[in-house]
Amino acid sequence: MNQVNGGKYSYFTKIVTQEVDKIINIPILKNAGATVTLALKNLAGGSVSNTGRLHAKLWNETCAQVCTFAPLRDKVVLNIVDGIRGCFNGGPGANPQFFCDYHTIITGSDAVAVDRIGYDIVLANRIAEGFQKEGTERALAFMLQAEEPGPGVADRTKTELREVTV
Repeated sequence: MNQVNGGKYSYFTKIVTQEVDKIINIPILKNAGATVTLALKNLAGGSVSNTGRLHAKLWNETCAQVCTFAPLRDKVVLNIVDGIRGCFNGGPGANPQFFCDYHTIITGSDAVAVDRIGYDIVLANRIAEGFQKEGTERALAFMLQAEEPGPGVADRTKTELREVTV
């Protein structure tokens, strides 16, 4: 018996592989423990089967590696992180006591860079609120893994950030 949704393999959805030519990804600015679930997590979790199995021990690898495959990598043209309001603790679930007004929208074609910028914003708020003292390499693991095969840049010194005030 082949257990597609509980077995060893994951498969891309037909929406990603056959039905769309371009993908615009719109995550919400939010934490997941000491890290964030933004563009890479949205793309990986929304594009393959087996997502329940992939949350546990394979979360970093899934977020990083799924986004490197051509069916997804070649179709993502824009990531728009809704950071008007966001979550800095207790995420990714909705915990109103930890919502804040970030007054931010992050856009970019590079999901890794978008995640890194979002991480820095959430981290600064977590530090200001006393939930963390500093960032950790572990929190950046999936971004660093995604950077290795080349779908994006996690190194902030190599990322151009333009801030626009409206």
